[in-house]
Amino acid sequence: MNARAQTGGAPAVDLTMMYAIHRAFRRDLRLLAAAQHDDVAAFRQGWQLFKNYLTIHHLAEDNSLWPVLRTKLDGQDGQDEQLRMLQAMELEHAQLDTAVEKIDAALGQEGGEKILPELMDDVIACLTDHLDHEEARALPLIESELTASEWGAFVSEQRSQVGIKGAATFFPWLLDGVPEAERRTVLDKVPPPLRLVYRAVWRPKYERNSPWKGKAA
Repeated sequence: MNARAQTGGAPAVDLTMMYAIHRAFRRDLRLLAAAQHDDVAAFRQGWQLFKNYLTIHHLAEDNSLWPVLRTKLDGQDGQDEQLRMLQAMELEHAQLDTAVEKIDAALGQEGGEKILPELMDDVIACLTDHLDHEEARALPLIESELTASEWGAFVSEQRSQVGIKGAATFFPWLLDGVPEAERRTVLDKVPPPLRLVYRAVWRPKYERNSPWKGKAA
């Protein structure tokens, strides 16, 4: 257990953004599943956003979460089940990578959109099962084991991969279709100037160019 949790102070790990990202992935799965049948152009645009942020998120987990947790647990008595769970997290990422690559291959082939429903079924199953598994088993472990510094390293890796320019798309994508109260909860985690530019510039521009045009709600 991390020191802050042991002393009863504020938690070292704040999972607000983690759950927001998971919610965005689930939303995109729903939108992509609908678009594959009647709006392939929207599917292509939405797929690129989804894939980009999924890749960033999972690489950060593979680099800065699972290895750190494994090091903490390795050698501790009674941790075999948790170590197997961490291995499962990595295997699920690999399975999802394969499913994503098949979508990319189909989109690069003439007539490949005809097999999108079958391929999307695999992506949906892989990612939904993984998110459910992670939320049930891995996130409680992250909360109990990681220090603020270790969690901050994971957050920083994702932030650096998104980049300053990328934030202009990331935040409106993340919060697309999210109820106002939940949107405020997420935006409370970022500096006030960023909240202002999100509302005044980033969100309106994203909504003008979004493939979903209000369908995310």
